[in-house]
Amino acid sequence: MVENGTENSQNHTCIDIEGDVLGPTRPGSTDALSKPTRCIFKIPQVLRRQNKEAYAPDVVSIGPYHSSQGRKRFQLMKKVKQGYLEKLLLRMDGISFETLVERIVNFSEQKKCDGSQSSFIGTELPGLQIHRKDGRIGFEKQAREFYAEPLEHLSSKDFIEMMVVDACFLVQLFRKCLSGQLKDIDDPVFDMACMFQYVCHDILLLENQLPWFVLQCFYSVTLEKYPGDPSLPILILTGFSSLPPLAHNCKSYKKKLLSRLKNLNDNGDDKTLHILDLIRTSIVFPFRHESARFNSKTQLMHPATALSMTGIRFACSSKSDSIMEIRFADGVFTIPQLEIGELTESLFRNLIALEQCYHGHSQQITSYAVLMDNLIASSKDIELLCERKVLGNWLSAEDGSKFFNNLYNGTSLDKFYYGKLCTTVNQHYESQWNRSVEEIKREKFSNPWKLFSFGFAIILLALTLWQTVYNIQDHM
Repeated sequence: MVENGTENSQNHTCIDIEGDVLGPTRPGSTDALSKPTRCIFKIPQVLRRQNKEAYAPDVVSIGPYHSSQGRKRFQLMKKVKQGYLEKLLLRMDGISFETLVERIVNFSEQKKCDGSQSSFIGTELPGLQIHRKDGRIGFEKQAREFYAEPLEHLSSKDFIEMMVVDACFLVQLFRKCLSGQLKDIDDPVFDMACMFQYVCHDILLLENQLPWFVLQCFYSVTLEKYPGDPSLPILILTGFSSLPPLAHNCKSYKKKLLSRLKNLNDNGDDKTLHILDLIRTSIVFPFRHESARFNSKTQLMHPATALSMTGIRFACSSKSDSIMEIRFADGVFTIPQLEIGELTESLFRNLIALEQCYHGHSQQITSYAVLMDNLIASSKDIELLCERKVLGNWLSAEDGSKFFNNLYNGTSLDKFYYGKLCTTVNQHYESQWNRSVEEIKREKFSNPWKLFSFGFAIILLALTLWQTVYNIQDHM
């Protein structure tokens, strides 16, 4: 894959950067004196056994965990990666792959020195070149620190090339989503029905992640040839906005990011870990949650059908920026709509796995799964919530019920973010007055004939009282 050819190093100041640098507190940060933190994990067996297919790539391998597996299965996307890379190199004035790698490595090391990307985007700084060997060592070490598993099977050369090739595939894929002019007629990702959805499924797997700083470096080095591109987070969120489970959250978070970055010369966020983490942030960030409660015993609720029997109503919220903005007031459960489709289970399982494995995240997605599992105990609960437009279920009612009932099996929940809400709902449910009123409604007004009979009885009672009062007055 690597072509011959290197850049002329004459008239450059050479800076030696020690390769043995301590990793950052958060992968991708510039604090070189802190302990490294892993954020790309292999799924623990206790989670994997619930649904193995939800964690394994189907069509494309990203990063090192699945690079040596299923070679035939990933053969098509391997050719697509090669095609994207070749077209990019041509667009960048025909530079070699080796030159592209060196520019990305230099950019990464320069960012560490400057603490900023804005000083040099798309080209090397005049008169400055990072020592090639030490630069590669620093880049490789920083990237490897993102992965929780040892990667001894990959040489330094193979690992760095994998990072660049996969970064090229991901960034160019989302650039094609943004601009129809970049799509090729023979590109199987966009030419084959449902292939883009399959690729997105694989991109959102925890085991299939690439360090964010690698994506950001590739994006910045190539931005000169794509001057109209938005920032990298906006580019990626735009691509995912076409997928039903993510559409609303991605669009809402895009607006917030655009307003935040409007007056800033910034192309990304150093706090982002990887693409799956960006998607989690788009879901969790707008969520104005209550204070989390330590989960000595999670407060449980009755399912939706049982709650409805006491007069609790369910309504779809159209104004929320996040699916997690669930509210209960005046006997009404207001829940943003969630589309349940083929991608939904895999997405939620991997988001929950990230929260379970990475100690830097709160367990908000896990809390959401627990709450929805409380509400949905059977297919009847699914049918009720679909009728109220709270759920858009593309599966059968039975499969939709199983989806929630098994979603968080094997997880631990230290803090529950819906504890106060559950307490309020239970207090309403247990109120004797609410139950009595609802029982009268069901008994007397469940059909038109009962309503007519009840109304007729009220009229007779009123006439009887009137007649009694009239007779008393007449005698007096």
